[in-house]
Amino acid sequence: MTVGTFLESYYGTDFANRMVYKTPAFFLIQFLMFISIIVAALRRMPPKKRLYGFYVVHTGLVLLGAGGFITWYSGVDGQIHLPPNSPSREIILDDDILKIKYDNHSSYVDYNLPYTALATNIDNNFENIKLKRYFPFAENKFTWLPAKKQYPFASDLHSSRYFISNPQVAEEFTLSLHPETIDFQSSVTLGPLNIHYLPESISSCFTKNSPSKLVFWNQQARECFTPESRNLVIRKTNSDKRFIVFKEGEMVLTFFPDHSPWPMDPSLQSINQNSPIRLFNHALFETAPHLFLFGRKVAYYDKDSEQWTGDDLKIGSKVDLPWMGFELTLSDHRISEVPALVPEKTIPIQQNSQLIKGTVRALELEVEGQKFWVTNDRPMKLLINGQPVAFYLTKRTLTLPFEFVLTKFNMDKDPGTSNPASYESFVKLFTEDGPSDHHIFMNNPLKHERFTFYQASYSQDQNGNYSSTLSANYDPGRFFKYLGSLLLFIGSVAHYLLNKKRYKEKFGKDGKAILRENVV
Repeated sequence: MTVGTFLESYYGTDFANRMVYKTPAFFLIQFLMFISIIVAALRRMPPKKRLYGFYVVHTGLVLLGAGGFITWYSGVDGQIHLPPNSPSREIILDDDILKIKYDNHSSYVDYNLPYTALATNIDNNFENIKLKRYFPFAENKFTWLPAKKQYPFASDLHSSRYFISNPQVAEEFTLSLHPETIDFQSSVTLGPLNIHYLPESISSCFTKNSPSKLVFWNQQARECFTPESRNLVIRKTNSDKRFIVFKEGEMVLTFFPDHSPWPMDPSLQSINQNSPIRLFNHALFETAPHLFLFGRKVAYYDKDSEQWTGDDLKIGSKVDLPWMGFELTLSDHRISEVPALVPEKTIPIQQNSQLIKGTVRALELEVEGQKFWVTNDRPMKLLINGQPVAFYLTKRTLTLPFEFVLTKFNMDKDPGTSNPASYESFVKLFTEDGPSDHHIFMNNPLKHERFTFYQASYSQDQNGNYSSTLSANYDPGRFFKYLGSLLLFIGSVAHYLLNKKRYKEKFGKDGKAILRENVV
């Protein structure tokens, strides 16, 4: 218990539970203590008056052990997450599970994962899926992986890592066009700045300041052009909408540049997103900060000169951007390798009752000879024998017969700091009897249908909205534990009083003096 206390303080409650409190070894120690208490009482039979308090104390200890076992076997200890103004009724338990969803099945298949604190080799098969290693605590580590498939030579597969900074902000990000990447996209938003990652072959046209402000890109031919470079005529409809019609090979394409980047499909009277030719309208990206990256090139609209401008990027060199003093640095650039976040086992670290390291749970799968990682923050979907199969690493849940809605969340901070001093939740509880309002804060839990809900923690999304986390507890052994604690107190007092009277009878009123004389 001493070791578990230190582990919980430094590494978090979940790690301490997995390492100490909920291990077979700890249960064995408690069982042996339980047997020892019973044997200690039986050895002092038949009952003696001077040991009545002793018997009551040991009865209380037995009831405490029995109550703890009932709670462990039948109780519920979990958390319920309450997003703002969204109904919730799922209690998240401690047990880790892998959910497998086949497209032709209406339900999930659950696989129980080991409840362990350290990395574990499972080496088990589930149908044609091999479960390899499980990391209950991990961190995602960036790496470059070789592509699993062969692609045409002219394919745009490049990926890049960038570092953007100013005196107040510094952030590294990765963008990729590779079809095998799972962790990274071709666009990212950093505050008011929108960043787009495009094939390098279009960069030559993006800085051409044509009067029409239009750029066409042929993905198959890997070339770009402007209407002016091909003498394309821009017409207008009766409603003053611009449109362009031209022939590309055997295709006749019709674009409405102020409506869609894709051409119209005449047969379906809708846009054709399968077209190899796409249109970029510069005018749409001139009113707000937009940064276009093409691997080793950069383009943006400069409001001061009212021109589109660009620059070449070299690894390690900096480029000044026209917004808020930002500088952009190209950290790395790969032509065909796949950027990935690979889980790496670790020991969790806790700070201010929140994990700051080891928040990722990861399971390695092997399917048709290829290895994949599925994590708690990144579900995965694979094609197995021509059938889509989805994998989710999550916790076992318990569905309540009632539900909560978080209507308001308040948090007070320590003066002059951003550290939370206290926080409270205002919730609406929906039951068969109708809705009711409740206020949950420290030392003021909500009790309903044998469940007790305590204010546990909170979280905040990118938009500044707060969510509340309640600790949900159902303790069927509570009566026995309370009764055992009461008997422990009564028995201790009784044992003291009974033996004090016996001590006086043996040594007299001045027992200490007589005892000293006997010793002399």
